[in-house]
Amino acid sequence: MKLKDLTGHVCIVTGANSGIGKATALGLATQGARVAMVCRSERRGAQAREEILAACGHDRVDLHLADLSLQSDVRALGERLDASYNRIDVLVNNAGVFMGERIETGDGMETTLAVNHLAPFLLTHILIDTMIDTARSHGEARIVNVGSEAHRGARIDFDDLHGESSYSGFRAYGQSKLANMLFTHELARRLHGTGVSANCVHPGVVSTNIWRGSDWLSRVARFFSWFYDSPETGAEGPLYLAASPDVNGVTGQYFNGTEKAKPAIAAFNEKTAARLWRKSRALTGMSVGNAKELL
Repeated sequence: MKLKDLTGHVCIVTGANSGIGKATALGLATQGARVAMVCRSERRGAQAREEILAACGHDRVDLHLADLSLQSDVRALGERLDASYNRIDVLVNNAGVFMGERIETGDGMETTLAVNHLAPFLLTHILIDTMIDTARSHGEARIVNVGSEAHRGARIDFDDLHGESSYSGFRAYGQSKLANMLFTHELARRLHGTGVSANCVHPGVVSTNIWRGSDWLSRVARFFSWFYDSPETGAEGPLYLAASPDVNGVTGQYFNGTEKAKPAIAAFNEKTAARLWRKSRALTGMSVGNAKELL
């Protein structure tokens, strides 16, 4: 897989302290990028940063702390990132969770929806002006949303978006991954002509700690860990979309690893995408009067 020299580029990776996120951050740093690692745990984030620094050959790796389940943290993170860097070339929305039981965030949102969809939706909005400016000045900028094949067979339940009436961890996760797909397609449409691309990638069945929200799934995952791809293999897709010259100008697409794939038909529903966009704006407090006109 051929990747560009990213010296001078700024790349942001959420959920970068372990698994696919850490491997993606290392891959981008190895290509010369300044990498902003977004992590929830200071201890695990600092340890991961030290490991990446030791492997990448330079010191341009920064740690930013945020609990992406809390919108106040996402807003503070976005403002901090915007103030820290005069360009943003790549945003990898990687952080994700699976919750075996329904848990509400401090904002009263269902956690899976909050972390997997609303956090990247809000963070992208906060950073988009800088990314558009970067594309105008340097030719392009890229948004990579880490999705999943779990979007197949899922639907957006607008009548019970937060699983208050009936909750299933698998249903909530599938809904959030379909939301990633719909967000990607609508975002690509709205960013047309700006030089900022938006694509979604299924990284494969990877050995990560995403199942930590369910005790029994964590045990099952450990039992079958020999079957899973490594985080390094899982990071190939996000790295390809973030840094390969092969996808210059490619936007609004779904990839399975490094191969373009056809998503479920539900991912192309423009009415659902538009409705989800409006609902997500409302849930993240971005009413017409205080949000960026483009989005």
